[in-house]
Amino acid sequence: MGSGEWGVGSGEWGVGIDWDEGINRQPSTINSQQSTINSQQSTINKKMTTDLNEKLMLAVIRGDAYSVQDFLIHGADVNTLGKGDTTPLMMAASEGYLEIVNILLARGAEVNTKNVTGYTALMYAVEGLKPDIGTAILEKGADIGGINNYGETVLMSASRKGYTELVKKLIELGADVNAKNNIGDRALYFAAENGHTETVQILIENGADVNAANIGGWTALMMAAAQAYGAAVAVLLENGADVHAKNKWGGTALKEARKTVSPATVQLLIRAGAIE
Repeated sequence: MGSGEWGVGSGEWGVGIDWDEGINRQPSTINSQQSTINSQQSTINKKMTTDLNEKLMLAVIRGDAYSVQDFLIHGADVNTLGKGDTTPLMMAASEGYLEIVNILLARGAEVNTKNVTGYTALMYAVEGLKPDIGTAILEKGADIGGINNYGETVLMSASRKGYTELVKKLIELGADVNAKNNIGDRALYFAAENGHTETVQILIENGADVNAANIGGWTALMMAAAQAYGAAVAVLLENGADVHAKNKWGGTALKEARKTVSPATVQLLIRAGAIE
């Protein structure tokens, strides 16, 4: 049968077909289609991961340890970042969910990530009154020298809260007892300000400068006196606190003590040599 009969070529149909060219184009077409499929699958995978990460965050907020474990098993990112670059570990630490903290740490949660305010999970644990969680995070290599956006260290936070055992641990690990925040406050100042006498003692024993002043000239003794924390005042005086120091407004420990309702603190300072 000839080409004229079927009308293929220059005959009746007037269509010229290059079979070799068609065959050569097929791999290119297949590759293009495969690329499109791969791109679509990648988009789907990203969407699924994003959904899992969001569910993980919500499970942490709820304190749902079972779901946290389940989402991690199915691919959620243990170090995913939420609002303000907050991680699941930061949220669990701040809420006091020790079981979830341990799950996240076991799955490789990064302990030194900072959010937009410069806070780490360890800082949240201490600020959130959760020293046991702070200890768990420390054991995973948390940075004890890190500072937040206010220049505050973990030791300052622990001293403010009066977590004496944690303060001891941080000092053993090398925390700087005389580090200053952005306005010159130190760990001893925070401990005295909040009347944590035992913490005050431990900090002094480990080299805290008892007469250090912040940018306003306030010392730990002035602040303890201003809050009428007699026991803290006594410890500071026993360790050489200067009763004559003045802040930038001319205030002294005695002047501050007289503003309170604690005659005992006033008398304590006078016996130590404080004068008007």
